[in-house]
Amino acid sequence: MDRSAIESIGQLAIDAAKAHHLETDTPALILTDSNGAQKVVSIENLQPGRSRYRGTFATQNLTAFADYVTETVSSNAPPTPAKGFIDPEKMAALAFFNLGDHEHPGHGDNTAALKLKPTAAYAALLAATNKPAHDQRSLHDFLEDWRDNLTVLIDGQPQTNAIAAALAAVRDITVDQARKVQHVERDFGATKSAMESVDARSSLTLPSGFEFKAVPFEGLQERTFRLRLGINTGGDKIGLSLRIQQGEQISEDIAKDFLARLEAKLGVASSLTLGTFAP
Repeated sequence: MDRSAIESIGQLAIDAAKAHHLETDTPALILTDSNGAQKVVSIENLQPGRSRYRGTFATQNLTAFADYVTETVSSNAPPTPAKGFIDPEKMAALAFFNLGDHEHPGHGDNTAALKLKPTAAYAALLAATNKPAHDQRSLHDFLEDWRDNLTVLIDGQPQTNAIAAALAAVRDITVDQARKVQHVERDFGATKSAMESVDARSSLTLPSGFEFKAVPFEGLQERTFRLRLGINTGGDKIGLSLRIQQGEQISEDIAKDFLARLEAKLGVASSLTLGTFAP
């Protein structure tokens, strides 16, 4: 084989390689497998750097999220505000730095995600109030563990320095049961009725409820949760329950606080839309 033939074969190989190379912003090749099927394969990883910046930042801290969004937007030339979407029910937010618009759509794969985590006190409160029934021991343990956050309510009124007495009263609950039978004889018949009453009491004064102070999520304002104490005597054991009064309204207020604080921290760095978005 002479020199010209070898050069021709080499040129054919180069031309064939070029034919499989795609002229795209992100370098890619068309590869054919043994069955003749073709697929596009990115070779971006073979470059010194990526074709464009992208990634996902995730945090549970509101301030860290706002700082990252602000710094990322300001580092762009020119600075382009991010597009943010907020889900108040899940206390979450997602910001896109390259979503673009209808005329110039972006890939939407450079994002920052925020998912607030309940504080330890708020998580304990939710666990205690979502539990269908406490026994005396479990309720006592909850009150003892979080006594610094609690204020005792007697007939709905806050009492100072009353947590020790409330703990003792919870341990001392007893059940009184009474039965009354009435029998009436008539000329042509008789009636008989029975009434049964069950009463839970303590030798000490039982609280009607509690106030629980806690920051629900880091970065939000402290709130006072009013708890109603309930006693169920229908089972074999005494069942005690705690219910957050106006719980749905408080949840809405927490969500509004989340939105307001996030808007204040982001400023012009990102617009915020209520809802979720998936590119």
